[in-house]
Amino acid sequence: MLRYGGNTTCVEVVAEGRHIILDAGTGLRMLGEALGHSCVSLRQIDLLITHTHWDHIIGFPFFAPLFDPALKLDIYGLARTQSSLRTTLAGALSDPLLPLSMDDLRAQINFFEIGAGHCFELGPVQVRTALANHPYRALAYRLETREGVLAFIPDTGPFHTVLFGEERIEWTGQPTARSQSELRELAAMKAAILELAYRADWLIYDAQFTDAQYARFPHWGHSSASQAREIAEEAQVRQLILFHHDPHRTDEELDRIVAEQQALAAPGLLVTAAFEGMELWRTP
Repeated sequence: MLRYGGNTTCVEVVAEGRHIILDAGTGLRMLGEALGHSCVSLRQIDLLITHTHWDHIIGFPFFAPLFDPALKLDIYGLARTQSSLRTTLAGALSDPLLPLSMDDLRAQINFFEIGAGHCFELGPVQVRTALANHPYRALAYRLETREGVLAFIPDTGPFHTVLFGEERIEWTGQPTARSQSELRELAAMKAAILELAYRADWLIYDAQFTDAQYARFPHWGHSSASQAREIAEEAQVRQLILFHHDPHRTDEELDRIVAEQQALAAPGLLVTAAFEGMELWRTP
């Protein structure tokens, strides 16, 4: 993990002075420290959460700007029946997990529950969502400005066999869809993901598995690097950024995976892997 890093999901997007954060994994703590050391005095941050699995929200209580009374923090996430977004994050802060509560936070925090296909504006940024194929559901995001387009799909299985919903998938040893209606729903979900990513400058996509690992764990709701590449090719994106690395993966293994996928990629597609501190700029 010396080069690629080991923190969980957190991406910052800056567009014309607007600061947007994608997910609140352990990387959020480091981002909070970096923002505190910058010369910019932030008064507004937007946090877009794909889903509330622990690795995607565990950094939230350790985000230093939460204790700044001058900061307005708008948090967006998937509306679900089990628990509200606010209740879920409040639970991560409460006893016996942490000696804090939402009342201890000083920032002005607002919660917005959204769904698939939702479109809204964050200053100069046009945001659109689609549903990813992940246990208990997850949102994918498209962020679009005059400077470029980013598609963010960090947790999803492929769209050919296992459909994940609001219930746990009981593994039977055979990754087969249970009905024709589920196959149709998977096809519709894939079409929405392809539309979300269409001709994006950057596609950050779940690639936790190798193909051999996916064959063993297809019910975990994650994709392989080759499955990510196939989506990138169909969506005609400029750069695929493999993401959500298996925590057991070494830097050298990730290098090999990138090289293999680049060798197989369609002409014009650049394949890379996300690493901590990575910066993306649009080039002609």
